[in-house]
Amino acid sequence: MDMNFSDLILSQLVRKNIRAAFLKVARPLEIARYQYYFGNGSANAVLKELCSFQNHDGGFGHGLESDFHLPDSTPMATSVGLRILDTLPSSTLRDEMIAKALQYLRSAFYLDRVGWFSVTPAVNSFPHAPWWTYDISTQMTPIDRNWGNPSAELFGYVYSYRNFMLNWPIDTYIEHAFQYFKQKSDFQSEHELYCFLHLYHHLLSDLRVRLEKNLQKGINSLIVIDKDKWSTYVPQPLDFLIFPEDNLWGISEENIRNNLQFYISLFEKNTLIYPNWAWASYPSHWPLAKKEWIGVLTFKYLKRLQEFGVI
Repeated sequence: MDMNFSDLILSQLVRKNIRAAFLKVARPLEIARYQYYFGNGSANAVLKELCSFQNHDGGFGHGLESDFHLPDSTPMATSVGLRILDTLPSSTLRDEMIAKALQYLRSAFYLDRVGWFSVTPAVNSFPHAPWWTYDISTQMTPIDRNWGNPSAELFGYVYSYRNFMLNWPIDTYIEHAFQYFKQKSDFQSEHELYCFLHLYHHLLSDLRVRLEKNLQKGINSLIVIDKDKWSTYVPQPLDFLIFPEDNLWGISEENIRNNLQFYISLFEKNTLIYPNWAWASYPSHWPLAKKEWIGVLTFKYLKRLQEFGVI
């Protein structure tokens, strides 16, 4: 992506203040990731912290996705775990964790759905955001109305690490994802699009092209470029540039610049990035989840600023 944002800069003083506040609020996992990307930390330290979220069955749980604190393994939490593992260099421990996670996904796969449900009914027994409530009548959560979240993303990891999951017809399932997405004309979930963006970047170029038309259409449909709305829960330009080394989606340099400046200003004003949502349920538990989200979001947007060269 031939764009230069070096004139946008997060000052050393602001970064120093961010670090001090972040280390007080973030979970050990986010701290280890911060130290790996911005300090002298190691990938092995990140893996050590991530291990505490992986269950014996290979899946991830224990509140890794901070909007539900079910300790059991779920496909959704496992997508978060694999997303982190995918960013780290290959090592014996990292590859073992991926192999175990894929074996869990094999066991949790629903053939009739040709994919996964995001969580299990047990989520209702633990503190969670309302949108993660499992509906007994529909046998799913509101998230599962959009098939691709998390199934499309999970297929991407299985495709990339298929050597850990032998004798599984991943090519057939990828084809199902293509057909599902090709027929989609009403884009209602930005999170489903994010999952297809992850799938896209795990595919070879001759397969990627089959997703590009509808990814472009979906992004055009959902992206919010009105700066006045970015303080609310809306899909912003940076959200669709999960892999900022390219910008296939026609997002203008001006809109990217404005979005980068928005987060620089947030850091300058508030030091940390706070969630712009809250739980209506479990009000006594929300402060803990909110604290976790502050660490997750602060790290996420520091990393995003780094990727665009403003740190």
